[in-house]
Amino acid sequence: MKTSIIFKISSALWFVWGVFHFVLGVGLIYLFSLGTGALAIDMVANDPLWAGLFKANDPVVTAHLTNYSWGIGWYGLVTTIGAYFVWKQNAEAIFLCAIVGGLADAGYFMFVDLEGFAPLIGQAMTYTSASAIILSFYALFKSSQSSR
Repeated sequence: MKTSIIFKISSALWFVWGVFHFVLGVGLIYLFSLGTGALAIDMVANDPLWAGLFKANDPVVTAHLTNYSWGIGWYGLVTTIGAYFVWKQNAEAIFLCAIVGGLADAGYFMFVDLEGFAPLIGQAMTYTSASAIILSFYALFKSSQSSR
């Protein structure tokens, strides 16, 4: 397969991952601002204990999770913009998306996926970012070898 196609597939994966996380971050901030924390946590984790915790609407917990949601939105925005440059085969964008999206999903994988709290869409996004990283670096190294 041509490396240009692999870059485009990787770019599409980063775009999907980025838009999903941007919308999720903005949506969670909106739900927390309305005081519907239990509904917001159902978007992220499959744990009734967490939903029960938010029925108390503890302002400290809500503030921390709104801050977390802000981070999710930024991860999504950075990788969505980076996806355009991955499409253009920009090496710096590949590293930026891999660092931002990869580290964001590494934390999610370790603390949510492995604990069994992740919904199916969360697991799918972990596989999406891992696939984007593998494909983009494969294409980058393959194209650098062929240019020698």
